[in-house]
Amino acid sequence: MKKLRGVVGISLLLAACPSSKGAEIKVFPEKDITIVSVEGELNLRDEDAFTDKVLRLKDAVVMFDSIGGNLIAGIEIGKAIRLKGFSTLVPDDALCASACALAWLGGKTKWAGPEARIAFHAAWKLENGRKVETGPGNALVGAYLQSLGLSQDAIVFFTSAPPDGAEMLSFRKAEALGLHVKKFEPSPDTQVATRQEPPQAPAIRDPDASYYDPNARTLYPEPGGPVPPTETKTVALPPAQRPAYAVRRPEEPVLEPQVLDLANLEAAAQVQRRLQERGFFQGLIDGVWGQRSRVALRDFKTRNGLGSDDRWDMKTQLAVFDDRYTAAPSTYVANLTDANVAGLYVPFAAREGASLHPLNPGDALAIQQRLAQLSYYRKVGDGVWGMASRSALTDFKVANGLPANDTWDRTVEEAIKGVSAIPATDTPFGEWVQQGTTCGDPNNQRRLVISSKDVIAGDSTCQVDPPLQRSRDGWRTDGTCLRAGTAVAVRVHFQLVDGRLVDRSIVGSVATEKPPVFRRCM
Repeated sequence: MKKLRGVVGISLLLAACPSSKGAEIKVFPEKDITIVSVEGELNLRDEDAFTDKVLRLKDAVVMFDSIGGNLIAGIEIGKAIRLKGFSTLVPDDALCASACALAWLGGKTKWAGPEARIAFHAAWKLENGRKVETGPGNALVGAYLQSLGLSQDAIVFFTSAPPDGAEMLSFRKAEALGLHVKKFEPSPDTQVATRQEPPQAPAIRDPDASYYDPNARTLYPEPGGPVPPTETKTVALPPAQRPAYAVRRPEEPVLEPQVLDLANLEAAAQVQRRLQERGFFQGLIDGVWGQRSRVALRDFKTRNGLGSDDRWDMKTQLAVFDDRYTAAPSTYVANLTDANVAGLYVPFAAREGASLHPLNPGDALAIQQRLAQLSYYRKVGDGVWGMASRSALTDFKVANGLPANDTWDRTVEEAIKGVSAIPATDTPFGEWVQQGTTCGDPNNQRRLVISSKDVIAGDSTCQVDPPLQRSRDGWRTDGTCLRAGTAVAVRVHFQLVDGRLVDRSIVGSVATEKPPVFRRCM
């Protein structure tokens, strides 16, 4: 609660601002913690704007005041919040409905004011001017909620209200669903000190807020008396004047839910987890879509009459997340022999403008070989797009001024094929040892293994954030090193001098008088 007291001034200022037609995303660096505010209707691509703004933030609270909007935007913002480990907040008198509420659920810690309004309903699309519940949309929502670890009861609750209704969340209902929501109650003296707006300038109401009964405030402190038999309310809503959940703009076609991208670790892990629940996936859930995953999907489809290959499409996605389809028998054992997987792989279509897709074994091998030529990939290519390949691609992208992720698209394909691609030998990425010690020895205490997102120094592992980046005097970033079970802050600073690496990093608050020098392992 102490960290969140800095939110009060911003939240009161936002309450006096008129709402906008599109989502307005702002970052407010506070003394204790950064606040990211999201106001207005969510449009498609707002998730990209959100990701760009929070990419380099270490810790933040995301504060919502939104009628909802595009389903994909809400889900992807929620995923980004969960991935970064941010908290979420709906302050007093704010509304967070439909797609906004889904994004709010992504918070590692979820805060809500006593009179906040957080509303959920089923996904829908427009047909002949009417709202119609969409099964594919609800399947996408269900997959997302399941990835957050929510119970089946919670998933049913969040998707049970009809398109013209809303289930309002209460603290007591949240507790019953196994959802931990913390009350955000700023101290009165802080509110008085920060409320400076004149009383004659009332807030302009969002016209869409009339879709939700402003008096249906169920996030209030529970009274000490008898508890009513039900803690939720389905609010009757007037006919929609414009789509607020499943489309980008009213004048554009309805956006159908998208097929999960299995090249994305998080999406692939969702499918692996679901196939494991159905008894088909055996092994570690790691998000790597390789042979185990493909055989599990193929066997699920075969048992349910959906084909005998590993093709991934919307029909397959809906079936995987539908409990009505048959699970594996208790005696099922995955068969991973070469004969059993021959002809298994159905090619994935490359993204627009690209010719390769990393989940196609032949394409993955070609990418691995090119990354090996550039010294980023330090294994023998095997056509499996695993963690080593993803890490190598991320390092390549950071070194060549591209986003620090493992996404494969036209831009990175053009860069990696280009003659001006920067090789790893011009970066600190790779393995380094001090003179007189051996490469490849994990017990070597004078050994560094450096990537854009972590550094292994002897028996210590350092996680860096933001990724290691080129600066005017070398390569720098900040991070935390785990040494003998103790976390120590580190200011990473590497310099390349005549093919050698000089480690000028500062661990804790003490700098090394004579920086150690390392040679590169080839």
